[in-house]
Amino acid sequence: MNRRLLSFAIKFAVSAILLWLLARGIDIDAVGQQMAGADPLWLLIALLLAAAVLPMAAIRWRLVTRAIREPVSTREALSITAIGWFFNQTLPSTIGGDAVRVVLAYRTGISKAGAIHGIVLDRLMGLFVVLALATIFLPPLLSGLSADFQKWFLVVFIGLGFAGYAVLFLVSGSFAERLDNIRLGRLVRALSRDARTTLLSLSPGGVILVISVVLQFVQIASVHAIAVAVGVDVGFTAIMIALPAVLLISSLPISLAGWGVREQSMVLALGAMGVAATDALAVSVLMGLSWIVIGLPGALVWLGHRRQGQTLDQAVETGSDLAD
Repeated sequence: MNRRLLSFAIKFAVSAILLWLLARGIDIDAVGQQMAGADPLWLLIALLLAAAVLPMAAIRWRLVTRAIREPVSTREALSITAIGWFFNQTLPSTIGGDAVRVVLAYRTGISKAGAIHGIVLDRLMGLFVVLALATIFLPPLLSGLSADFQKWFLVVFIGLGFAGYAVLFLVSGSFAERLDNIRLGRLVRALSRDARTTLLSLSPGGVILVISVVLQFVQIASVHAIAVAVGVDVGFTAIMIALPAVLLISSLPISLAGWGVREQSMVLALGAMGVAATDALAVSVLMGLSWIVIGLPGALVWLGHRRQGQTLDQAVETGSDLAD
């Protein structure tokens, strides 16, 4: 079976199984009625807040590319970020939005390494802030979880995340020079050097960090607006405590656009904050749908690229070349 098709089938199965398991214990009709009765004004506010994430993400990526001396223009950053979001959230694609971003960045004229490092470092910086926030808000979240295995999973998962970042930042040191004898080792060490000079610096690292933090709080505000829209009695602080852990776990590339993993995580995390499962599921589904809606303009941008002869099949082929 084609590797990309197999990956899609596995992710589809994971999403379907997790959503089915969740539906078994929740009144889905009640969730649907709650979503249908949502306040349009608050939903619009939630959408506008979610949409504000895209330009901030584009600016952060542009700063990263400038820091590694492989810059993309502001226009390119905005358009490629929109396309990447579209593929990540909207299509059941066999390649991720980040892979499409790498391909399109490479086609702007920057090097292969610059395209890959820029996207990876951008993703790592955003994920690091999510990891840090999940750690800060871990104590109140753990106190609300009832099952010990849930607590241990979260603690171990966060610990592994920090261990991964430690390896990334340290592997460029002289003690790991033997890795230069291996092609993959050379690539990892080169990425590590770019990570140290970019993300551990006061400038632009500090600016990138601030943008990443603001971006996360905008997302939290968007989810809180969704909760208000569907009449869920939950404070901003509770969303702030629960959402980073949800985003961290749903970042695992094991389902389609996070569906299933995100909903299970949201029900557990908001449940720890005293929110009913039906309410938490309604918030999670509307959050996922809002991400799809704000990704739709990326489809129009992608159509513009197609008119220039940059089809999806070509992007897949180029992406395979970059991976070689």
